[in-house]
Amino acid sequence: MNSLMKKSICTVLAAVTALPLFLVPASSKVMAASDAVINVSSQKQVIRGFGGMTHSGWIGDLTAAERETAFGNGANQLGFSVLRIPIDENQNNWQREVATAKKAIEHGAIVFASPWNPPSEMTEIVTLGMSTGGGSTYEAESNTTLIGTTVENSQAGYTGTGYISFQNASGSSVQWNTILIGSTGTKNIKIRYSLPSGTSNLDVYVNGTKALSGIPFEATGSGNTWKEKSIQVPMVNGTSTLKLVTTGTGGPRIDNINATPYVQVTQAKRLKHDMYDDYAQYLNEFDAYMKGQGVDLYAISVQNEPDYAHDWTWWTPEEMLRFMKENAGAINNRVIAPESFSYVKQMSDPILNDPEALANLDILGAHTYGTQYSDFPYPLFEQQGAGKELWMTEVYYPNSETNSADRWPEALGVAEHMYNAMVEGNFQTYVWWYIRRHYGPIKDDGTISKRGYSMAHYSKFIRPGDVRVEATKNPATGVFISAYKGDNKVVVVAINKNTSAVNQPFTVQNGTASAVSSWITDSTRNLAAGTPVQTSGNGFTAELPAQSVTTFVIQP
Repeated sequence: MNSLMKKSICTVLAAVTALPLFLVPASSKVMAASDAVINVSSQKQVIRGFGGMTHSGWIGDLTAAERETAFGNGANQLGFSVLRIPIDENQNNWQREVATAKKAIEHGAIVFASPWNPPSEMTEIVTLGMSTGGGSTYEAESNTTLIGTTVENSQAGYTGTGYISFQNASGSSVQWNTILIGSTGTKNIKIRYSLPSGTSNLDVYVNGTKALSGIPFEATGSGNTWKEKSIQVPMVNGTSTLKLVTTGTGGPRIDNINATPYVQVTQAKRLKHDMYDDYAQYLNEFDAYMKGQGVDLYAISVQNEPDYAHDWTWWTPEEMLRFMKENAGAINNRVIAPESFSYVKQMSDPILNDPEALANLDILGAHTYGTQYSDFPYPLFEQQGAGKELWMTEVYYPNSETNSADRWPEALGVAEHMYNAMVEGNFQTYVWWYIRRHYGPIKDDGTISKRGYSMAHYSKFIRPGDVRVEATKNPATGVFISAYKGDNKVVVVAINKNTSAVNQPFTVQNGTASAVSSWITDSTRNLAAGTPVQTSGNGFTAELPAQSVTTFVIQP
């Protein structure tokens, strides 16, 4: 994101100490909820932290006071533990980010950096054609017409219930019969296939008419190694068919196809293909410079939003894959990629499916602008990403409208978005866009906003190294629960979106609850400490006020 473009899509707390649980005076209407069970023995992801971005070149640096507000964890402070900074294409500007980065590290935060552009001498202007959006995936073994083709499942790594194998060198085919197209135009069809050796050529038919002849499918190396081949074909609004036919050289195993719109971007900036080594060295130079200034970066990203680069540098999935395979291993720090604008899996799937590229990836980074909650889970990462981290590295939510940061209950949506990032997405970080902005956690006057207080319900209490644990996600309509443990405590964040209060019981499973402290943010309160209530056995009951977020800190 840049400082001018708006992306269109669609406190008081001195220290975290054990205080008695509060109980809000009963409202005129209180709904009951099922038990929220916190299973402290069922561990999920390790949390790296919560934070945001500074970009001094675009909107100026944080002031000394704002740095304390952002990264301190005392009264009227956010407790942020992650800072993202830019890597400017001009080395003379690198010093701009040093002061805030040093202060963040002084408070125990981690700092990582993302580039928008390489130095100008490394880039060129091209016309770029690429797919857009997540598209729709169609399995080869389901709702297809097969001729001379069988469904198999003996090779590992397929999706769905199997894949298809062509039985004849010529004339065998698979046809998808119900590809839904929303608009007439060129579409990108990504074909997932495996082929142990050689090259096979297939003809492509759209709605019964040959669209492409002899498309080559190169060897993947083994039957268990799956790669993707992209082709572009015209399609019309409505339901289309697409058929692949063998032409005398046999055919690869076909797992699925994915259909997306295909667009051409004129005057697109890209990294020159013969400058990849130089670019990796440039990232190393930034890393060394920051270290010399007392800022030991935790990680470096390859590119900010390579698939939304109208004002910066585009990368295709194929280019990102090549860099990750051939050049990322030379970077002297943890490597983040690909930082897709809307968590488009087509940007990261090729990396996860390629052992060489995956070996050079340390952190899969994603932005979640416009990403539906149903798309937060990433099964392929769960399958392939052992030993890697999963970070949400930029977002603002739900909008960037002028002076929107204090709207309530709109700001409650920030807490819900963070809940989904942690629980549905299994992200290990949650990083806001500008830390100080009229729609950000700190407003332009330097004070914390309602959006900031919503974030603080996580950032002040859930610290780096804490672990998310299993909790009843939705014990009542409009109520969302997540839980975390670490440093001899259990932290529970409870969101009530309802316009009425909810009487919510909590049970700690495989643990105890002897003392509980709580803080609440609603329409009139900002991280306000509660009043006492007794625990009972391994649990307690608390009233969640209407349209509120409450953080409970449970001492065993």
